[in-house]
Amino acid sequence: MKFSWKICVSVLAFSMVVVGISGYMLLEALFQSGYQREVKSAAEENRMLQYSFGAYWNTTVRDGSSGFVETDVRRTAQAMQENMAGAGLRFQFYNQEGTELYDSGAEEILKSSQRKELFSAASGDTRARMLVRTGEGFGLATVSTILLEDGTLLYLETDRDVTALFTDRQAQYGIYRWWMAGLLLLQGAGCYLIAVWLLRPLGRLSKAARRIAGGNLEVRAKVETGDEIGQLAADFNHMADNLEKQFGELEEAARRQEDFIGSFAHELKTPLTSMIGYADMLRSREMEEEERFAAANYIFREGKRLEALSFKLLDLMVIRHGELRKREVNARWLAEEISGILKPALTKAGITLKVLVEDVPVSMEPDLMKNVLLNLMDNGRKAMEEGGLIYLLGRTEKEGFAFYVQDTGKGMPVEELSRITEAFYMVDKSRARRQGGAGLGLSICAEIIKKHGGDLSFQSIPGKGTLARVWLPSGDEEAEI
Repeated sequence: MKFSWKICVSVLAFSMVVVGISGYMLLEALFQSGYQREVKSAAEENRMLQYSFGAYWNTTVRDGSSGFVETDVRRTAQAMQENMAGAGLRFQFYNQEGTELYDSGAEEILKSSQRKELFSAASGDTRARMLVRTGEGFGLATVSTILLEDGTLLYLETDRDVTALFTDRQAQYGIYRWWMAGLLLLQGAGCYLIAVWLLRPLGRLSKAARRIAGGNLEVRAKVETGDEIGQLAADFNHMADNLEKQFGELEEAARRQEDFIGSFAHELKTPLTSMIGYADMLRSREMEEEERFAAANYIFREGKRLEALSFKLLDLMVIRHGELRKREVNARWLAEEISGILKPALTKAGITLKVLVEDVPVSMEPDLMKNVLLNLMDNGRKAMEEGGLIYLLGRTEKEGFAFYVQDTGKGMPVEELSRITEAFYMVDKSRARRQGGAGLGLSICAEIIKKHGGDLSFQSIPGKGTLARVWLPSGDEEAEI
């Protein structure tokens, strides 16, 4: 069942119960109000006849009593009926034993057992009443007592037809049922149209979800309202944005993995092909001593290059999955250590190194951070000709410390900066291989900085040089050198 039908049926069922019960309670209250009016009228009729009997009794007895109570009662009742002709009142008189003394001619509505019950309940000023069914109608019987001067007790019964009251109630019930059926049908149609109108955004949301499931990650739901459905659409769009971003990251990761595998296979293929060729020459033919030494030397150099490549890959895996133990290290001391290590190579290449680092403690793993800065500075050395400059700067920044390595080398195109930390990626592959590189240095640097919770970024202008920034978050450990 559709949700719109569920809403419609639920509202109709609730309305039917609430309105139905309320309507029947209202009709029953109106009926009870009418019934109480009938009871009050019946009591007033009985009281009036009771008073009239007293007045006519005194007149009848004073004018000439028969000497018999039963006869006097009949004469008095007859006089009452003659003087109230046309009033439509129906009454009977009974003696204490329940014997009927007079009947105004009304149809008897009480059984003898019911009459005895009323006689027992009536006493003094208390009137007893009983609602009884008379064939297809209803009657209301009221009984009161009359005490004569000689101590004789009489019972006065008055009967009132209340069939019309019950007939009107049944007619009102019938009219109410028809009205309620019509109103429910009208409400059902209106409720369905409103439910369809309110749930249209959910339909569009479902359509958008199906299109996203089909692979179109750019689809978004239209947010038209600020209610719960509008909030759901906004949350759906936020989820779709995150999914699109994550799928993009997965695609990028898959691309990098493919590039890694391809680059790794290429890095292995070239030296292995040469090593296999020279090895085959050594074993398959006679060679001069000088030629044999050259072939063995090439095999040795390419083997060492593969060994260095395997060590770098191992370093990359260890850094990614190993545990980092940071401590406070003086930034200037670290810069001086790096300067001392690189100075001979830079002097030989004719490159000047300038160092300006603040004398402050920084939280880091010193050996790994030394490798990062050495790698960045060595890359700068490789990108420059004789007479270049390399700057190593360090200063305290917001919530951390930043090292800057700047060179005056060849620089890189802006579009290359986002990929230089990928494994095996090299901007100038021929130069990198000629200088013994494999494209893993910056990948290792990026993993080290990531482990530190820091950030590694680059700025470069072709022909003017490159600036590398290493930012490290501040730590709370004690300084140690």
